[in-house]
Amino acid sequence: MRNLFRSLRSLFGGNTANPDHGQLDPALPPQWIAAIRQAKLSYCGPPKLENLAEAGTIVRRDRVVGRWLEAGVALGGSAILLAQMKPARTPLDLHDVFGLIPPPGNHDGPDAHERYAVIAAGTSPGIGGDPYYGYESDLLLKVKENLRAFDVEPDTGTVRCVPGLFEHTLHPDGPVALAHIDCDWYDSVRVCIERLGPALAPGGIIVFDDYSSYSGCRRAVDEWRARDARLSVVFERRSLGLRRTR
Repeated sequence: MRNLFRSLRSLFGGNTANPDHGQLDPALPPQWIAAIRQAKLSYCGPPKLENLAEAGTIVRRDRVVGRWLEAGVALGGSAILLAQMKPARTPLDLHDVFGLIPPPGNHDGPDAHERYAVIAAGTSPGIGGDPYYGYESDLLLKVKENLRAFDVEPDTGTVRCVPGLFEHTLHPDGPVALAHIDCDWYDSVRVCIERLGPALAPGGIIVFDDYSSYSGCRRAVDEWRARDARLSVVFERRSLGLRRTR
C-alpha cells in the first residue's frame, strides 16, 4: 500500500500549490478521482466525485470567497479531492464522528433503517474486500494517514479534521463557499442545512451526496428547497448540487 501511495504522489506532483482562485487544469480532477478510486478511499462512485469536482471548479472560477467543508468523511477520499482542488489559502474543515455513524431516526424511511441494521450487525462490506470503514478501531488516525499519503496535511495549515457529532461541532466561522454533505440520514442532513444554509456565500454550492440514495436525505433537502427561494440547481444526477443565487 505504501508503494501505491508513493506512485500516486508522483502522479500529483506539485498540485498542492494551487493559486488562490481561478481556473485549474481541467485534466487534473479526473486524474485525482482515478487515483482516489484506485486506492479504495471513497464510497462515492466516479459520477459523484465528478459532480463534486464540477462544483469545486465553478466555485474557483467564480472566485466565491469562503471556507470549504465536508460533513461525512468516511475514509477521506472525497476530502482528498476537495483538498487538491481548493484555493491554497482557503480553509477546509472535515467533520465526522470518525467512527460508527449514528442510527437513523423517525424521519428516515425503511431504506435507511434496513441499511443501518446491516451496519450495526457488523456485516457491512467495505470497498473492494476491505473492512467497512465504520469498524476501524481508530478511524481518525487512518483518515489522517490517507490524507498525508496524498500530500494533504490534516493537522497544520488550512486542512483540519473536526471529530464529533455535527450538532456539537458544526459552527462555521465565516462564509461557506463549498460544502459536501455525505451523512445519509434526515437528522444529520437537517443539522447541516440549519448550520450551513445561512452561512452559504452568494454563489456558494452545497452538494448532497445521498439525495438520490436515501429518502431521509431527500426529505430534509426538499424541505429546505421549499422554504428558500434563493437556491438553484447546479446538477441533479445521483448527487444534488444547490447554489445560492443571491
